[in-house]
Amino acid sequence: MAEFTGERVIPGLVDIDLFNEHVSRYKFAARLVPEGAAVLDMGCGTGYGSAELTKAGSIVGVDVAPVAVAHARANYGREGVTFLEASCAAIPLPDQRFDVITAFEVIEHLENWRGLLEEARRLLRQGGQFVVSTPNKSYYAETRGETGPNPFHAHEFEYGEFESALREFFPHVRIWTQNHAAAIVFAPGNAAGASLAADGTSAPEEAHFFVAVCSSAEISASDVFAWVPQSGNLLREREAHIAKLEGELAQKDAWLTRSVEAHGALQREHEATLEELRAKNRWAESLNTLLAEQAALITSLQKEAEEQLGWVRQLEARIAGLEDDIRARLATEARLENDLAARTNWAHGLERELAEKVTHVRLLLDEVAENTASLGHLQNDLAALRAERQAVADSRWLRLGQTLHLGPELRTDK
Repeated sequence: MAEFTGERVIPGLVDIDLFNEHVSRYKFAARLVPEGAAVLDMGCGTGYGSAELTKAGSIVGVDVAPVAVAHARANYGREGVTFLEASCAAIPLPDQRFDVITAFEVIEHLENWRGLLEEARRLLRQGGQFVVSTPNKSYYAETRGETGPNPFHAHEFEYGEFESALREFFPHVRIWTQNHAAAIVFAPGNAAGASLAADGTSAPEEAHFFVAVCSSAEISASDVFAWVPQSGNLLREREAHIAKLEGELAQKDAWLTRSVEAHGALQREHEATLEELRAKNRWAESLNTLLAEQAALITSLQKEAEEQLGWVRQLEARIAGLEDDIRARLATEARLENDLAARTNWAHGLERELAEKVTHVRLLLDEVAENTASLGHLQNDLAALRAERQAVADSRWLRLGQTLHLGPELRTDK
């Protein structure tokens, strides 16, 4: 559902004066629409303007906001009236299709406002009329005062800039000023016509808005246009408004009485709350003292814990050193055990070799003993032989035979 944002006009949701200010532009443009003409409404918003262009044969409304187009289709769509979602600087329609194009309070919202003017020139038929409006920058800035610039406006125009911009695209431009002024209306029961006496100023610098008619052909319209809506009876409106305000004032007086009574109750409740708050503050102070003591205890415990942690870390370092020493000693023991095993194996080998050599020595000793015994026998035999030889040598018969060169020759070795 479309909502009033402060800029988009939605009938029934905006102040009636604001609505009349907007719809009056369509009333102004309706006089320029030929019977059965093709009309394009650029920036159509919620679509209420299509209902004013009754002589048009067909109307196309274009707006970039999906919610606005949906509202327009739901409330103002009918035969010959269609609404299209598109940018006013890029409308997907063929050239020179429309007799009249309107663009009310749109151009100031666009960064690319020249794109809107280019599209209007492209889509307007030869001799057709483009009706465009915008706020007077000077007056608008003055009325907003401390509120500051309108956040919805991208570029606002003064009279001279607006006219120059339009003449860049259209050779013929005529600008009307639009002002919202009070009027005094004299009307019979059955009016046969209307007569207008408009003494209001048309000075551009004092205008609320500018409404321009642009064309490739001469513009014939040059009259003053004034529209007095049914809500234009200001005295009746003011009287009704005063009555409404009086009713609201009575309601507000009753509400004020109830508010005063409620305020007294609230005051009493407030005092009770203050007393409760004071008690809680005292409790909070004692709690703060306890918290401070607990904080000091926690600090002391943290310091002690840090000291214990330092001692534990030293102990862990010592344990780590001892573990390293134990691992080193175990490694040494393992090496010694391996060395001992090797030496044991070597000793066993030596023992076996020694046993073999002892056995061999014993065999040798036995052999020596046998040789010694044999030698003893030989020595005895030798001694006997020597004695026998000596006896022979000492024999006279042997010496006689030697003298005679007879008998054996005996050796004399000792």
